[in-house]
Amino acid sequence: MKIFLVHLLLFLSVFNFTLIAQEEDEEKPKTFFGGINVGAFFANGNTAIIYTGGNAITPYGINYILTQPHNKITFDNYFKHPYWVAELPPNPVYKTAFDIGFHGGFHINKASAIYIDINITQLKYEQTFSIAIDDPSNQSPEPTYEQIPIFGKEKRFNVNLGTQLSYYTTEKTDLYWAVFGNLNVVNMERNYFVINNTEYEIYHNTPDQLNVKPGGLGYGGGTGLGLKYQLTDNIVLDFTYNLYYTKINFTEAIQPYGMHHGLLMRILWN
Repeated sequence: MKIFLVHLLLFLSVFNFTLIAQEEDEEKPKTFFGGINVGAFFANGNTAIIYTGGNAITPYGINYILTQPHNKITFDNYFKHPYWVAELPPNPVYKTAFDIGFHGGFHINKASAIYIDINITQLKYEQTFSIAIDDPSNQSPEPTYEQIPIFGKEKRFNVNLGTQLSYYTTEKTDLYWAVFGNLNVVNMERNYFVINNTEYEIYHNTPDQLNVKPGGLGYGGGTGLGLKYQLTDNIVLDFTYNLYYTKINFTEAIQPYGMHHGLLMRILWN
């Protein structure tokens, strides 16, 4: 079903390209436009599990780092009592991300346009995992727990190719619907945790390939709604909401489909 929906969105994009290309409007000739996208990107948490540091994700995660001989003395001195990982981050999610990029295209007629978006998004993961410490001084059979911050940094490139179809227009405003196909590239930049103000890097490849980070090419499609407001003869403000349904290709084991959301403001020059 998921693959069918992606293919349907891609088909609609191609269909609209073909349909619009056949239209002519004598009142308004083809005109190019371009500008910048600035906004917020709300990624789902389907791939955020890669930053949790668990053994099922990478053999070089939290437990591996805690038990390495060159680290163990440092951790023993810090915790002072027997300790172990009690809980990984229970609900992996990303923070809301800043989205910036380029938007350009051309009008086929007064009611339709073809466009391309090229956006860069820096995603951040900031959560905690629990270390249990068997401290006899707490006078309880239960251990003491310390929350350890864990972080992830990820870069995504989204390229959307689609059409905009106006359905309500006044002298200065234009309400439109968009449909687009999507290609995306995702790259992990960092994954680490912090104990006693020291950063410990979590690796996701073999030790002889530390510079090779998880990531890859994904695809999908989406739809959106927008409002354009004509500030001057040449400058347009464009407020847009986009709903994505895409595949994110991180590793062979982490390639989920899912919904994402985006809110953008565009400043365009005609």
